[in-house]
Amino acid sequence: MLTGDVIMETIQDYLRRSELFSGLDSDSLCRILPRFQPVSFAKDSWIVREGDPGDTMYVITKGEVVVSRNIGWGQRELARMGEGNMFGEMALITHEVRTASVQAVTDVECVCMRLADFTELTDQDARFSRQVLRILTRRFSAADVKDTQEVLRAYRSVLFALAGLADSRDPDTGAHLLRTRNYCALLAEHLAKHVRYQQVVSPAFVESIYYVSPLHDIGKVAIPDDVLLKPARLTADEYAIMKKHSERGSECLLKVLEEDDTDLFRMAYRICRHHHEKWDGTGYPDGLKGEEIPLEARIMSLADVYDALLMKRVYKLPMSYAETRAELANGAGTFFDPYITEIMLEHIQEFETVHREFHES
Repeated sequence: MLTGDVIMETIQDYLRRSELFSGLDSDSLCRILPRFQPVSFAKDSWIVREGDPGDTMYVITKGEVVVSRNIGWGQRELARMGEGNMFGEMALITHEVRTASVQAVTDVECVCMRLADFTELTDQDARFSRQVLRILTRRFSAADVKDTQEVLRAYRSVLFALAGLADSRDPDTGAHLLRTRNYCALLAEHLAKHVRYQQVVSPAFVESIYYVSPLHDIGKVAIPDDVLLKPARLTADEYAIMKKHSERGSECLLKVLEEDDTDLFRMAYRICRHHHEKWDGTGYPDGLKGEEIPLEARIMSLADVYDALLMKRVYKLPMSYAETRAELANGAGTFFDPYITEIMLEHIQEFETVHREFHES
């Protein structure tokens, strides 16, 4: 239990500045304060982890924390918080699991309130209950609901699209898809920090490319098995058939868009159709050139080729990391966007780490 007039006044001031407790009168705050308990965390320790039960809220009284979320290829920093900041309150309100992790950057001191005390407060204090209701109304607005429904519709649509091609097979699944989706997201993260792309590559862009990039070769499941599964190099005629996969896949996703026109699947369509376009205009299916090629497709092109160079085939041995770097550098400005290639090569060791993590033995 908190003691000391100075401590109590300081915590009360922090609460008044928060969304959850602002507007409450002194009587309500006096009932709330005794329910907070002091707790401390050592530097670098995890205070809460994404996916943990949302059973405690915290107010920082000393030190700094970092809030991050696992996007699949690692932890992305969302925010930093210091003295007077609060976290965990929405998990208490909604009774849901944590949607982000919080780690101590320094030694940290907090006061915390447990779910049982929070629930008792909402039952006993009418003003506090009304405040919680107002927050819920703001947080779960019509726009939020629309976004959630959009994602759900999008995933239902892709299941429909995949079901239409279920009788065919695609050999490039499994670890290849895990690697390329992580390459795409990692490269997009680095682009977001670059002045040339920071106005275009938003957090939503990074998350979207992570989720939809595995669909880049969905059209391959419509390619005949004698071409798709051939254990040797393709002939010119067979290669012409194989090249149709980008059109077949994008046609499939176009049908999805006719049902649910979402940003998520517009990106999937552009990746699927254009990831074999080349910077110099010699790619397929539309012969796009330079920045006519959608950014997400240029990212996918690098990720896909990078992984292909490192893969063993019946007709070729895998390249070494050094050889692969040289191939990417040689392709900059002809096959690949030279600016994005340069950024990828600047951070190539991170991509090599991803490759090793998801390497097929």
